[in-house]
Amino acid sequence: MPDTYEFLSFDALPAVTVTETDDKLTITAPAIPGLDEKQEVVFFLRKPTGHGIAIYLTLQPDNLKRPMVIELDKSQLPKTKELHIDYGAYVNRRAVHRSAVAQYPAAETPAQG
Repeated sequence: MPDTYEFLSFDALPAVTVTETDDKLTITAPAIPGLDEKQEVVFFLRKPTGHGIAIYLTLQPDNLKRPMVIELDKSQLPKTKELHIDYGAYVNRRAVHRSAVAQYPAAETPAQG
């Protein structure tokens, strides 16, 4: 069965960087080492309950080694107060690299006193 993948393992890729303007959300992730041309990277934008959307980015020779950038209109986002964003890709058809989860809007840090 040539299309069979082995058990998925997880590597700790860094979380995406999220920047926003009035109506746009820009998601930036570093390049994932070991990927090939025409391979897909999937970005998951989901509610804390798990429901959401997946965005697939097909890599081309000119963007294999560059950061991946996705720009979305905020109206395309799942309706929720908090969004979890992560990304991943198969490497060598046997393992998936998956990132840490970023929160949007960013979680507030407790006040220092």
